[in-house]
Amino acid sequence: MDSPLDWLRDQVNGWGQSAVGIFRLRSGQEQWPIQAVGPEQLKEQLLERGHLLPLPTEPAALANLIEIELREYLMSAAANTSEVEIRLGTERSYPDLELSGSAFGDGCYAVDIKCARRAKSGKRLQSRIALYTGNTYFLWPTLKFSGILRPFDDYAGHLAVIAVYDFHKDRPERISDLQMIVHKCWQIASTKRASATREYIGSIQDIDQLVVGEGDFGSLEEFETYWRASARGWKKSPEAEKLLRRAIGG
Repeated sequence: MDSPLDWLRDQVNGWGQSAVGIFRLRSGQEQWPIQAVGPEQLKEQLLERGHLLPLPTEPAALANLIEIELREYLMSAAANTSEVEIRLGTERSYPDLELSGSAFGDGCYAVDIKCARRAKSGKRLQSRIALYTGNTYFLWPTLKFSGILRPFDDYAGHLAVIAVYDFHKDRPERISDLQMIVHKCWQIASTKRASATREYIGSIQDIDQLVVGEGDFGSLEEFETYWRASARGWKKSPEAEKLLRRAIGG
């Protein structure tokens, strides 16, 4: 029996983004047919004729495009075997994917896809990855929140598929040197928040540590105890209060 980590690592090993631009139907320089001997030549011709617009530079928009392509790739990989099943989440839900099937026993695993830009040094992430929302489903793991497919504790494990890349403003595809990393979320967690204004648990930033899964915690229990202790100063969640009152019959 494969582990879900092994299966994911096998699938994304060598994976690369194939989206290189946004196709525009009319450019004012229509000359048909276009003849090309391969994808690179086709890309160059479309760029020259104004049919291919560059991908967005805004980090969240660029990450969304990468995530969409990677989700479709993993869905296709699962469709090729009867032993693996993948359920898609929505754009605003946790997780991005649910991984299950006879290959992994009876458990259902949460899989979140993350994109992270390298800093100029090439040794660190430009910013921390947001792993979980700390004041809702992570803090109250037995409750079913609207932004999660099922209660947090119903999952047999929580996994992160991370695409680390270099950003190039002058290239239509915007990214290069894509590096795929897969770990259990707690293994890449830090003691820092991912945002100064949002309730997000952050990852480590050192890329060498990220690759080998050497986060700030030695175990899942240590990670959960740290981030749930005294709620870590999280802002109160109105939805959490509503669910808690319902749970106690209030």
